[in-house]
Amino acid sequence: MSQPGQPHHAQWQPQPGGYPQPGGYPPPPQKKVWPWVLGAVLLVLFLIVGGCVAFIGVVANEIDKESQREVTVTYEAGGTGTASITYAGKGLDLGQESDVALPWSKDVELDGLVKFVSLNVRADSAGGEVTCTITANGKIIAQDKASGPMALASCSGDAGITG
Repeated sequence: MSQPGQPHHAQWQPQPGGYPQPGGYPPPPQKKVWPWVLGAVLLVLFLIVGGCVAFIGVVANEIDKESQREVTVTYEAGGTGTASITYAGKGLDLGQESDVALPWSKDVELDGLVKFVSLNVRADSAGGEVTCTITANGKIIAQDKASGPMALASCSGDAGITG
């Protein structure tokens, strides 16, 4: 029996003098670890999913900005005589002009994700020299030159990388 004011412990009773039985105090109850492990796993999963969602949001925003960004491309054909000219326009539409007196120039506004540019200048049968130059926002993307009858100067590149 326990004395009034003292807790009742079934496992041990103090011996005379207030000391515990041989073998020491009873072990403290074991704390459950699995709730902490489960909580840590859920927290890590939450952080990974949140990071992925944030990353996807940033990428989608950048793609949207790039698709709406306009780039001014200048196509230039130079040389002597006349030439046939083919160039990539807005939306990858092809433009074509025949028997054009050189030099020739055209500005095109491009937007969208794909800003591929292309210019082909073919000399007439009389020959001569033909050149092509593509610039975007003041930066040269491509240049070429050729000479002779039906010579072809061909330029192409990506106008989206000029920033």
